Amino acid sequence: MRTIDREVLYAESNDVTDLREAAVRANVTGPAGEEHSRVWREWDIMAHEVGLYEVKHDECMRKYCSLPMFFKPLDPTREFFSIGTDEIIDLMEGWGPIEPYPLKLDELPTDLLASISFMFGGVGDGRHALGTIAGVYHAYKKLPKVKQDKFRAHLTLLDIHDATIARDLCVLVLLHQLAEATDSVVRAEIKATLTYTFCGAAMPVYCDDRLRAVIHNLRKLLTKNPLDLPPWLHVVSDTITTILPTLDYWLTAKKTTARMLETHESISPADESDGLAALSRAMPGGNKDLQRAIKEKDAGVRAQIEGVLRGLTDAQLAEWEALPREMPVAERRRFVQENLATLVDEMHRAGRGGKLPLYEEAWYKGTKVFLPPKELLGRHPGFEVAWRQIRARTGMTPGIYRKILSHIDTDWKPNITLFDLKCADPNVYSDADGYPDLRLDMFDTIAYMDQFNRRNGPNAKEHRRTNQDMLAASTCGAFFEEVATAIKGLGERLTVELICGGLSEELGKMQYRADVTRPASFPRKYTRMWLSNVPDYTHGTQNVIIYAVPALQDHPQAAVAFNSLLNTMAWGNDDEFFHTYSLLLPQEVPRYLGCRVISSRAVMDVCVVGAQPVPRPLSELATREELTTYLTRVLFNTFIPGHTRLRPHNVRAPHNLVAFFSLLLYLHRVGYPAHWLSEFMARVLSGSMVSDIAPYDDFWPMPVKERLRRVAPRRVRTDPWLVDFENIIASAYYAIPFPIAAALPAEFSRSAEDIQVWEVRVRPAQYFSTQPFMNFSSPYDPRAQLLFYRPAVATAMRLIDDMARIFEGKATPPPGTFFVLTMQEYVQYESRIRFKLSRKRVERMRKEGWSMMMYRHDTGQEATLPVPVEKWNLVASS
Repeated sequence: MRTIDREVLYAESNDVTDLREAAVRANVTGPAGEEHSRVWREWDIMAHEVGLYEVKHDECMRKYCSLPMFFKPLDPTREFFSIGTDEIIDLMEGWGPIEPYPLKLDELPTDLLASISFMFGGVGDGRHALGTIAGVYHAYKKLPKVKQDKFRAHLTLLDIHDATIARDLCVLVLLHQLAEATDSVVRAEIKATLTYTFCGAAMPVYCDDRLRAVIHNLRKLLTKNPLDLPPWLHVVSDTITTILPTLDYWLTAKKTTARMLETHESISPADESDGLAALSRAMPGGNKDLQRAIKEKDAGVRAQIEGVLRGLTDAQLAEWEALPREMPVAERRRFVQENLATLVDEMHRAGRGGKLPLYEEAWYKGTKVFLPPKELLGRHPGFEVAWRQIRARTGMTPGIYRKILSHIDTDWKPNITLFDLKCADPNVYSDADGYPDLRLDMFDTIAYMDQFNRRNGPNAKEHRRTNQDMLAASTCGAFFEEVATAIKGLGERLTVELICGGLSEELGKMQYRADVTRPASFPRKYTRMWLSNVPDYTHGTQNVIIYAVPALQDHPQAAVAFNSLLNTMAWGNDDEFFHTYSLLLPQEVPRYLGCRVISSRAVMDVCVVGAQPVPRPLSELATREELTTYLTRVLFNTFIPGHTRLRPHNVRAPHNLVAFFSLLLYLHRVGYPAHWLSEFMARVLSGSMVSDIAPYDDFWPMPVKERLRRVAPRRVRTDPWLVDFENIIASAYYAIPFPIAAALPAEFSRSAEDIQVWEVRVRPAQYFSTQPFMNFSSPYDPRAQLLFYRPAVATAMRLIDDMARIFEGKATPPPGTFFVLTMQEYVQYESRIRFKLSRKRVERMRKEGWSMMMYRHDTGQEATLPVPVEKWNLVASS
């Protein structure tokens, strides 16, 4: 594709004149003639404005990248996922212990060897990043010296939650301290601090002192210019301002250990027995792939239990309390062999799935804290005695137990990094003194670390939690020791970058070079990307392809992967998963969207997508008719989105019209002709379209057969959504890679400076329940839509009730008397809303007496009371 600038226009001016005269002589009529006329109008406007395109392109792209791409929830409160629940992933080896996809460094060209880069989107507690640092060093050491000299690795840790990034930063600084420390006692304290910070509810006071010293020091270092962090560690500048309030809160919040542990509960595997299987069986027409996978997993668990029983040592048999104490070991072994099937049934029924109860679990059940490392155990009165009693299976004596609990209450502190700012929000906690709801299996993370520690040794294939002697302190200590060794060993060859922001938003900035707060040398293309289950919340495969695939390096080994955890029960199969989000089947994605689907098993496995060189040959892409049909389906389903079911079938597909426009930009990059996209948008911007495609106005998931459904051709209205397009197009005007100027309605603004941010103070029309289950109207669902209207023409309720019929062609209210915005800057339905509108448009609206309000676009529920235009306040230029 050739870029047109002033030099090209001058050089080709004679040819352009000849072509125009030939078009006039052809005297084409009908639709083709109309398109000829539109194309020449576009050409004339472009030729006139080409100088401005060169000057304003980058600024327009930055403006565009700031536009929100998702429908917002009514309430912006975010859940804080502090301690993860996943197996540890080393992206050098693939997507987890059972998903190998090794990165073969010896097959990479030198330029890529010098720019190995990993993106962790939705980094969470950072376990996968830490596992990858260890894996990178393991692979680096195997390289010949000449390649080691070229080798560089960059990790980008990204998360939308400020407390997550702040917490990960503290862990990384502690790891740096561990890498530099030489004194054995200091190293033991640092490893203990890492253990309790990473996966504990409370910690000894000496660990709390170390953690608070890190937080306090970070508070100072992050405000220095330049940053005074370890040379391998970087925090993006706008992330610093985002996380500082959390660091301040951690330093000043007064939290008690007693209350922290009172609200905390560690769930054992028995508490979770067969929960997913029971839920699957209880759901009529449930996911057949899921049920089959559960059966396969069940068989594997039973085999695991049998293997454990057959492999019991004499010492383990002698300690087994399930058998009479006086029974000899030989007799015990014979009993196990003769009753193997029954014992497997009983142990499976007990729900531990072959996982042996750890000695430390008995300790934790009584204390709710992990046992300190042996080097530090003597600092804790009663702990050594109690631990010996637990190992002897006699249980703690009451006196010792009281002594331990008193010590924990007075000399231990809550893990302050498990608190986020909403704990101090009176709208969330009435006393502004919230505590985290920490109810999970605290030993899962320990078991995953143990599994990771064994990955390259002779016991690599042993199942998790089959070693009763496993201790949190030693297991975590070994894990953090390996990571710290890797950090020190890689030295200047390693860079770890932290970004607080939305995954799609930050990737969009990188793609369009609007990531101006990052150092210019940092990568915008990645070798491997792990998105966890973030796509469950961000429109699934469609979002991954539009925003993540362009951020992959141009190499066959480069790939982006994610899993699905939020709504596994919702999906009938992987085709349904793909189709609901992208309106395509997996096998159609390469032809329509120009990328590779390496694995489409998103529901019960991992979905993996790879890039292809672009632009693609037009012969390998969808035809113009197919593309038009596809774009129409996506657009109409953005206008009139489907409905979601209750949890655990809650499907989130929150793309708004900004995301639709990003799809157009992506398709141009893939290789579709600019005039195809231009002509499609011209139809949309005309205010109406004739089509035989109907939106899916039913409950998600969207059946695969929906892709073939057609209705009688009719003229539908697009005018209610055109002001949204005005905001988008005006913001990006001089960066749009296909002609659009001639199609813009006369009243449309073409100036990004004219698009302003407005704020309104609102009152709720009703209050929405925040209960997570059996709730069709959670304020945390991304369903907010703004309605702007002239009260003299129609009421808000009438417009909301009629929106689907208006789309289908209902003539009243007429165009120009109302519109909706799918894009909002900020939403909190009980207090205030921010949105973008043209200053000139608002001036006209003031004269005509407009009002605005917010509603849920799926249920039609009014969320706020109307606010008249005279109460809208200009905030700032966009």
